[in-house]
Amino acid sequence: MNNTGEGRLLAQLETYFRLSPEPSGLILPPDPAERIWKPDGLIHGQAVRHAAVLLPIVPPAPSFSGTQLAPDDYHVLLTLRTAHLRKHAGQISLPGGSVDSTDTDIIHTALRETEEEIHLPPNRVQVIGRLPPLIMPSAYHVTPVVGVVAADAVVKPSPDEVAEIFYVPASVIFDPASYRINSMLFQGRERHFMELQFGSYRIWGATAAILHYLAVQLTAIK
Repeated sequence: MNNTGEGRLLAQLETYFRLSPEPSGLILPPDPAERIWKPDGLIHGQAVRHAAVLLPIVPPAPSFSGTQLAPDDYHVLLTLRTAHLRKHAGQISLPGGSVDSTDTDIIHTALRETEEEIHLPPNRVQVIGRLPPLIMPSAYHVTPVVGVVAADAVVKPSPDEVAEIFYVPASVIFDPASYRINSMLFQGRERHFMELQFGSYRIWGATAAILHYLAVQLTAIK
């Protein structure tokens, strides 16, 4: 996506969510075998479980939370999960997790889980809107919540869940050309998935599918 200078990205996001205030359908992954999954069905024999992630957009800030970022671009905050987790260990992800019975709604889930993982208080996030859900091979029905993080917010990883917090420029994340479709052998078949390589960081699977979806939507906004 070109011209992600200050104000441009937020204007595109606001336009998108104004045109699509209530998301419908699903984010469809590149693998045809995964596009037939239903929220009320079984995925590899498992019942679907609901979850939410936050897509945290950091505004131009020379020293956000002690990290030197390019002052002329927005960034997207991502996490590297610790290697000992039972699900998606060692993978790059957006902060988030499963719906809890005490959550008031899916946005509450995303903000609560984000605070648990990176100590970002919910009142330091301006929620802009929700994207359509994505059904993962692990049987999670994940709703992405898009929010802008306060420029003076402080984040730090929860060592039980997050090994590292890092940032990717919005000009990379929201450019559809940054992504490619890759494949791997999974449960006896060739599985296709979205992937983005940023330096040493390999962003793939559900996280890349969510980011690519929003990149395509924003590119369509003039």
